[in-house]
Amino acid sequence: MRQRTNRLITLLTAVTCSLLTFAQDADEQLMLKYFHSISSEEIAGWMTEICSPKYNGRLAGTPEYIAAAEWFAGKMGEWGIKPAGDNGSYFQWFDHPYTIVNEIGELRLHIAQKDGVTITKSYSAPADFYPGMNSGNGEVTAEVIWVGYGTTAPELNYDDYKNVDVKGKIVLMNRDVPYKDARNPEYAKWVKYCYHQYKAENAARHGAVGMLYIDGNSANPNISYNDNLVVTGIGPEPLADIFAGLGKDNKTLLDQIDKSFKPASFVTGKVMTMKANTTRHPEGRTCNVAGMIEGADPVLKDEVIIIGGHLDAVGNAGGLLVDGGLDNASGVIDIMAAAKALAMSGIKLKRTVLFLLIGGEEVGLLGSKYYTRNPLFPKEKTVTYINLDMVGNGTGLAVSAPESCQGLTDYFKNANDSYIHRPMRVSTSRGVYYGRPRSDGLVFQADGFSTMSISTTDGVKPVYYHLPGDDETAVTPEIMEDVAKLIYLAFIKMANAGTLSN
Repeated sequence: MRQRTNRLITLLTAVTCSLLTFAQDADEQLMLKYFHSISSEEIAGWMTEICSPKYNGRLAGTPEYIAAAEWFAGKMGEWGIKPAGDNGSYFQWFDHPYTIVNEIGELRLHIAQKDGVTITKSYSAPADFYPGMNSGNGEVTAEVIWVGYGTTAPELNYDDYKNVDVKGKIVLMNRDVPYKDARNPEYAKWVKYCYHQYKAENAARHGAVGMLYIDGNSANPNISYNDNLVVTGIGPEPLADIFAGLGKDNKTLLDQIDKSFKPASFVTGKVMTMKANTTRHPEGRTCNVAGMIEGADPVLKDEVIIIGGHLDAVGNAGGLLVDGGLDNASGVIDIMAAAKALAMSGIKLKRTVLFLLIGGEEVGLLGSKYYTRNPLFPKEKTVTYINLDMVGNGTGLAVSAPESCQGLTDYFKNANDSYIHRPMRVSTSRGVYYGRPRSDGLVFQADGFSTMSISTTDGVKPVYYHLPGDDETAVTPEIMEDVAKLIYLAFIKMANAGTLSN
């Protein structure tokens, strides 16, 4: 009898093991089926769609941005991804006035000759200047005054405007502040003066009518709007022409300020004309797009993993169209390709996954700031926020996380080691960053969310940062396919782990 019982137990054990093996094999086959469904061809098709002229560069607040948001929300609906936004929708709305640049505008230097004749030199965009994406409308001709960093910080005993009168004049200024170490707590005293918005507001407060921003000749909508301030970003040639014959140069003056913390502002004696043709839309609204795969476990479904990237780009400056291919259709499409595979596979996830397409990043990280103030899921139940920005050019992969959630990087490393086999860099960010946040991830991190990022390395294509040329040709769909596959694989394991070790 005992022998019969033992044989029965052995048989049942063998059958159970066989069934478990079969189930595991079936799960593996299902996972691999949808892993292979992620294709660079489909990704390239989505990239062509979202970079098409009908979306006009996806400037936050514009009808074209809203149309792009609706297109992605429609895809989520097709795949069975549930809406997670306001009132059962895919959208999380917030107010955002915006500015349309109707024409490229003008930038001219007036050069007085000894015989009394004035020669005018005209500059071209985008080679020499870029229209202010949030400039006031109008034309000004005035003397140029160099004001260093454009900063007034009385509590730090520093004021670039102290010894110059800029009323009715054009101010010429640089990015950033004299203090450079953003990892030093001392930097926290300076950080509010780094913002482009502050610099424009400070120029207007001092009565300037024009602002030449040494910000590179590229689009920058991340600046405050003022009706009475015409703004233009300038490149090397007009900058050199302003300094010509003065026995000074911009870099040397900045180095001097950085060492002494003493302003060196001066009247250049050069006269310029700035012209902008813009229309302000104070009624503007924009949105984040939020879709979720709800967790299947009765307890763990309350925990959420968020993966996000910004959907907006910098728009169209009077014909200078920036489609935002690499920055950041790439990150959004990577997320969507992984989302489709996860949703269509039917694989049950114990935890909830939120796919967050963020609006208003380019105009001041507005969408991520809005989300952190109005989270769709409690912060204490958010496992991590993973940010993707400009993730579509290169041959290698990278994952970064602070020490507080370094253990989560193993899910991505293991997925790559087992199935993708790309070169991968895993890094840990240490210490506190006191500088101006320049990504949605840093906004989440500053608000106390556990935050990670995924990126690509070893770029193989030119990067047209905030310039025409950042279109569907600026990315490599093959690396985007593998980023999406990496997310897909890692999320299956991460969402289904019994315990997540940070």
